[in-house]
Amino acid sequence: MPPLFAHVALPLPVPTPYSYAIPEALADRVVPGARVVVPVRRREMVGIVVAVDDQAPAMAAREVLAAPDEAPALPDPLLKTAQWMAGYYGSPIGVTLKAMLPGPLWGESEVMLEIRDRARMGGTAGDLLQWLERHGGRAPIRAAERALKKPLWSAADRLMRVGALAIDVVPPATDAATATFRAFELAGEPLGLLEREERFAKRPRQRALYEALEQAAAPLAVEHLRGSLKFSQAVIASLVEAGFARAIDIERYRDPFKAMDASPPPGALSGPQREAVAHLEALEAGQGGVVFGVTGSGKTLVYLEAIRRAVESGLGAIILVPEIGLTPQTVSRVRGMFGDQVAVLHSALSEGERADAWRALRRGERRVAVGPRSAIFAPVSPLGFVVVDEEHEATYKNGEAPRYHARDVARVRCRLEGARLVLGSATPSLETAAEVLDGRLAMVRLPDRIEARPLPPVELIDMRTAERVKGVGGVPWSVALDDALGRTLARKEQALLLLNRRGFAAFLQCPGCGTVKMCPHCTISLTLHRSPAVLKCHYCGYTTAAEPSCGSCGHPVHRPLGIGTQQVEQVVAERMPGARIARMDLDTTGAKWSHHKILDRVGRGEVDILVGTQMVAKGIDFPNVTLVGVVDADTGLHLPDFRSAERTFQLITQVAGRAGRGPKGGRVLVQTRNPDHPALRFAAKHDTEGFWAAERAGRDDPPYPPAIALVNVLVSGTDAKRVQLECSRVTDWIGALVAHHRLPVAVLGPAPCPIEKVKDRFRWHLLLKGPDHALGRIVRYAAPRLEAREGSRVVIDRDPVSVL
Repeated sequence: MPPLFAHVALPLPVPTPYSYAIPEALADRVVPGARVVVPVRRREMVGIVVAVDDQAPAMAAREVLAAPDEAPALPDPLLKTAQWMAGYYGSPIGVTLKAMLPGPLWGESEVMLEIRDRARMGGTAGDLLQWLERHGGRAPIRAAERALKKPLWSAADRLMRVGALAIDVVPPATDAATATFRAFELAGEPLGLLEREERFAKRPRQRALYEALEQAAAPLAVEHLRGSLKFSQAVIASLVEAGFARAIDIERYRDPFKAMDASPPPGALSGPQREAVAHLEALEAGQGGVVFGVTGSGKTLVYLEAIRRAVESGLGAIILVPEIGLTPQTVSRVRGMFGDQVAVLHSALSEGERADAWRALRRGERRVAVGPRSAIFAPVSPLGFVVVDEEHEATYKNGEAPRYHARDVARVRCRLEGARLVLGSATPSLETAAEVLDGRLAMVRLPDRIEARPLPPVELIDMRTAERVKGVGGVPWSVALDDALGRTLARKEQALLLLNRRGFAAFLQCPGCGTVKMCPHCTISLTLHRSPAVLKCHYCGYTTAAEPSCGSCGHPVHRPLGIGTQQVEQVVAERMPGARIARMDLDTTGAKWSHHKILDRVGRGEVDILVGTQMVAKGIDFPNVTLVGVVDADTGLHLPDFRSAERTFQLITQVAGRAGRGPKGGRVLVQTRNPDHPALRFAAKHDTEGFWAAERAGRDDPPYPPAIALVNVLVSGTDAKRVQLECSRVTDWIGALVAHHRLPVAVLGPAPCPIEKVKDRFRWHLLLKGPDHALGRIVRYAAPRLEAREGSRVVIDRDPVSVL
């Protein structure tokens, strides 16, 4: 048999995998998708095998050192998904794979050896076992090799195969590895009655412990032995030392949601919901459908029922949610349906918690995965459904390499695994709407709310002419909103106020010379916060004290301009004394479970008014919320981004849907200076399809997605002039490439980004517009060739959700 070579992707920004020779002893484990330990210069690293063949590389190949897993970490469909992502988004395959596996499975490794059975072995294997015994039974293989002065990988592999040794790859953050608890069990064959009398004649507690272990159906945890059964540590240690018992470490599954209350399973579905489930079940394998339902129409129940039937037939499912803060609510509902079959994957969990959830899914112990965009890589198999809830949300787009969109990755994964894709939203994106119109996606409609409850009426308040409340500073606060809020509180009902800008004021300006305090690291003004009282940059995190006088002219007073959620909270507290107010934005939700705690208080009726940013616009379902007020609908309406109108329409429609979900009904007041803007007019009528038609016409000329595909090429660096020159060079190079191959692609730029500097890096960009297939050719060719030069970094963002 000819020698075999493994192509191994390492978590490094290099365009191609490394080649390693496969030792004959590891040939059965070194297969595509497997984790392997390989030498990289003077260290060992964990990589993923992407291919195996018998073609020897041009240079001599070093050998694979170990394959620590019995089965590949990535099943074939997930590996193929990664390869598609690397090609489509122009991301190195190693960086792409790194995004798919939990952190503890990567890193510059510390390969640990641990004795599992004290077998008698000769030669190098025997030397290794003896050395490990002298060092507590567990030690790094590098330490053993240094001590014994010889390579030990082959001996370690032989010992692992006969069960005498375990090989564990420990990442640098050891606390993120598998959690275990110490337990004890009998060692060897059970003793006969006469042997017990002889061995334990003068040791009754040892005998009691021995027989407790014998009668147990499983190893007993040391906490149980010492706490419940009252055996001392000395008794336990003496029984182990005598060779009658042995200690073992058992994996403990860390489930941060275990103590969370599960929502009771939903009742009977309505007729439209049953029809929607039937449509989803009728989708062919690999196909997708859109559940287009108004807010409060019961889309979640449709997803759960379709998944329940799939799970009963032996399949699994992935449910994606757009916000980490929405995950607890979703998990509660999913647990109510599926119990302990649910695993959660998201970045707010510890590395260990995520690794535990991943392992449980990979082993098939849990069948339903829930989480934000990275949960699309959950190793659920066989996969029946992937649900992308609120599919229009920009948070499904990853902001760093690989710059994937979870919705598009879900489509590819479903096609590879024969699963059904479900995209749900009350305000689907224009891209999704175009696919429905083109027949690439089926659509299921839920046009009415549950129990035929009406959608709340939406009133646009023209702040150019509306009567305003006096004495509230710069906050746009109309008499109509003030009166509605007061009446809501008088009825013991709850209200929700949206302002999509956190902080107290957008910026500070000196009334003497007009100077605005800017971030020294970004071309953006510093936002004033009052709790605590600081100026903060929302792009890089820079924070400084709010000085009492102007640093330019010495004027003693600064004037806060623009508003934020903190200022709205203050005004509401002053206008509605005695009201219980909570604020929900990035400043109040930094701690783990903070989203859940705030929403839990609202659900228990401990909050009268919830003030927040876009976090409050989705996933909130409280029947006592009868008033929604949008303090300023214009904050994102005129941003220099072609999606600004679409995002505003979606935000207003979604937050309006939080009102009137119970029998009391509700109303929505939207304050704006642009009441005739189509995004607001269609949102006031809850008319998503009307907005699609109007907005799509504006995207045809000049063409923007979905009329055409888009790539944003961003060049950044610390030297402004060099960045400009490098962006010009990249533009000329791509322009020549387009001309040479006669591609139907327009190259726009170069130009400075709307926010020209972020985190001390100046930013220029160019846009590529054209058919998807032509842009794909450019991305695949350019990605490995557009290397950083003279301190500049080049980023290719295919299908960007923002060009700011």
